[in-house]
Amino acid sequence: MDLPGGDYKRLRESSYIQCFTACIGDNSCKAFSYVPKKSECWLKDALGRPKTTKGVELGVK
Repeated sequence: MDLPGGDYKRLRESSYIQCFTACIGDNSCKAFSYVPKKSECWLKDALGRPKTTKGVELGVK
């Protein structure tokens, strides 16, 4: 699942836990998408309409 749009920061070479803690520690972050295959995390400052996306793990604050 993904929430398209609202991406404002990308963290490369990260884990799901690092992505989660980065979002928790950032006041602008409302959600994040983690792509395990690329070890990438996208922090989001806006919530879009949920969309089923293969290979993406979603976290909402």
